[in-house]
Amino acid sequence: MPVMEVTEGEQQMIFGFRKCLEENNESQLKIVEETYFAKSKQTIFTKAELAKKWSCSTRLVSQILNDHEVKPVGKRGKEHEFDIEQAQAAKENHDKRVLRAHELSMKIRAM
Repeated sequence: MPVMEVTEGEQQMIFGFRKCLEENNESQLKIVEETYFAKSKQTIFTKAELAKKWSCSTRLVSQILNDHEVKPVGKRGKEHEFDIEQAQAAKENHDKRVLRAHELSMKIRAM
């Protein structure tokens, strides 16, 4: 393989390009990390985001929030936003009630 001679000026340009690329990559990684950690610390969700988080439909999320009278804390576009703590408490209460109703129905069927 032939060896190519590089002048000192060209070598400095190459090192400058490398440094520029490294700084650009570092800044992009920093932005990605900030976005990732911001999502993990998110405390306000829309119904669609809650449905995705809980792996259910938005209709069920609406029913859970309405049954437990969870009020929206804000608005994002046309969507209402709900506090995750209140929504999670409502979901746990709803799940307990549904499981209890299922147990009762199974007992009644066994009789």
